[in-house]
Formats: sequence, C-alpha cells, structure tokens
Amino acid sequence: MQLYFIRHGRTQFNLEHRLQGGSADSPLLEDGIAGAKAAGCYLKMTHFANVYSSPQGRALDTAKYVAAENHWQPTVQTEAGLAEFDFGAWDGRPEAGLEPRAVVDNLFWHPAEYDPQLAGGGENYPDFVKRVTTTVKRLVARNGVANPQPLLLVSHGLVTTMAVKTLLGVPLEKLRSPMIVDGQELPTVGHGIVGNNSLTVIETTDNQHFKLKVWNQTDYLPE
Repeated sequence: MQLYFIRHGRTQFNLEHRLQGGSADSPLLEDGIAGAKAAGCYLKMTHFANVYSSPQGRALDTAKYVAAENHWQPTVQTEAGLAEFDFGAWDGRPEAGLEPRAVVDNLFWHPAEYDPQLAGGGENYPDFVKRVTTTVKRLVARNGVANPQPLLLVSHGLVTTMAVKTLLGVPLEKLRSPMIVDGQELPTVGHGIVGNNSLTVIETTDNQHFKLKVWNQTDYLPE
C-alpha cells in the first residue's frame, strides 16, 4: 500500500510565524486554497481507497479542496490521531517571543531533549510520534496492507514530517536533522519540515517496513 501525505495550505498563523499546533487554528490564505486545489488537480486521477484528515480546520479545508478536484469525489473522514503537535500554552504565540530560548531551541532542533514542562505544556516528542504512527498503521490495517489503492492523509507539517521519518526508521533524536537519501539532503522549510500543500509518499508491504517514494513535492503549485 502507498500512503500519500499532504500538508495543509498556508495559513495566517504561518504567515505571522506563530506556533500552530493541536489547539490553535487559523484560516487558509488565498494562496493556501489555490495550492490545495492545485494538489487536488495533480492527484485528480488517483483513486484513493480512503481520504483521512486531521479534524483541525486548516487541514480539513485543505482535504475538502483536494477531494473536490478528484475524479472519484471521495468522502473526507476525520481522524483525531492526525491532529498537530500540542504546544500547550505556547499554541498560537509568535515564535520570536517564546522563552526560555534554550527550550525553544530544543523544540525546533533537539526533539529528544525537549521537555514541555519547561515550555508551555502540551506533548513531548515520544508521545506525539507514537500517536501519529499508531494512527497511520491503524489506517493501513483497516484498509488492508495489500490494497492496490493508496490512502490520502491530509494533516500538518510536524505530523507528516515526523510520522514519515519515524516510519522510515529515523530515531527520535534525529527527527529534526536533515533527511539524507543517496547522499543528497532532501529539501525542507522552516524548522526542518515539509512545505505547505506538499506531497510526500511512502509505501509498505507489511505495515512494519516503509520506503520513501516522494518527498515534499511542490512542483505542481502555482508560482
């Protein structure tokens, strides 16, 4: 089975460089909507077994725009396990004003050292990664690992990036490090995550081992 991950379109909080986690949401910008529609057009003839989305508005709206362009008009189902990382009281706050800076640095670059009790509360990386990868594997099992039709999972930057890296075998302490494949560093944005409206695809034959097929593809987006 192949798993297609799409990150939501650009939002107002993205524009303002605010943390936008599991308890914060802001609407898609016009270019975020245009990108979602472009992603849908790119995948128009892909017949998905099912389409799942984070329940958060920015992801769900993106999923609906993508599905609306699809030839088979799939129904979008929400999955709570695909919600974004919970930043606690830091959710919705500008990144530049967060303190203490050493903890912020761990949040962005040293996941194994990040302690939410020293920040705004919320999730730690081990719990977050377990949540999202368990959700992905459960959806694969539900649809059948031998299913020739792929799944579409529309979610968030950290959900996509950390789920895919973990499923590919990247250890916790390396989840924010550059992704190296065949000697080449794969492109990311911001603090090492995939871009808005990007497509990432992985494949599995046993729901235990996963291979990367596409990473952070954005060439279908309008300029």
